[in-house]
Amino acid sequence: MLTDTDARALEPFIAAYEKVRNDEHWGADDLDLPFHPRRHREIWEIRRRTFQAFQQIAAPLAPGYAIDIGAGNCWMTRYLDRWGFDSIAIDVNIGSIDGLAAGKKFIDEGSKFLRIRSAMERLPFATSRVRLAASNASFHYASDFRASLAEFKRVLTPGGLIAILDTPVYENAADGERMMAERVMDFRRRYGISEEMSRKSAYLTFDMITGLAEQTNLDVQVHHVWPGWQRKYEEIRGRLAGRRVAQFPLIIFEKRSDEE
Repeated sequence: MLTDTDARALEPFIAAYEKVRNDEHWGADDLDLPFHPRRHREIWEIRRRTFQAFQQIAAPLAPGYAIDIGAGNCWMTRYLDRWGFDSIAIDVNIGSIDGLAAGKKFIDEGSKFLRIRSAMERLPFATSRVRLAASNASFHYASDFRASLAEFKRVLTPGGLIAILDTPVYENAADGERMMAERVMDFRRRYGISEEMSRKSAYLTFDMITGLAEQTNLDVQVHHVWPGWQRKYEEIRGRLAGRRVAQFPLIIFEKRSDEE
């Protein structure tokens, strides 16, 4: 749970985040995701495919606690509930447009899940209690990737899974840094957002994923999901221009069954 001090420290980030999200028309009435988006259909086409790959892995798991870390408006939390988990949505944003308060829509429609305001680096759960920890379009906001992943692992039961969805992954850091530099300039020009705030969202590389698994003693599998023809065309065009675009694989970490 966030302390009052933690919550106050997060206010500038949440204000900047909501400014961008509102301007780009995310959230609000667009909650029937990922299958029936009203806006950003090209992006949701990619996310739908990743979600379906995640569903094939997550839905058959034995029941238990499942946490949706960085849940936003809780659209994915409701699926965890449908699949038989005791589901909990976690986010620092409690707003009604794109935060935890928006999840009331799904609860009113019959979904059953808790909503907890918490940072991903310090989860409010006892050790070895959670069967599945999913971070959907949110892990790249972690202030420390290794520390956050270690915290996810701490709350997992032996044999539990961590799923990272829709976090940008690059083949090399140079392409990721180019993306971030462009975003810094764009956000400064359009919104007056500082470089420090723009860099609150980062990226992974495939080498970083391997390194994180080794550092946290987790097994890892990277599932490359077909992104659709349009995105594939962008990837090919980027390679030809020497400018690789982000990929969005499904990353599954597993806590070994002999660990407590």
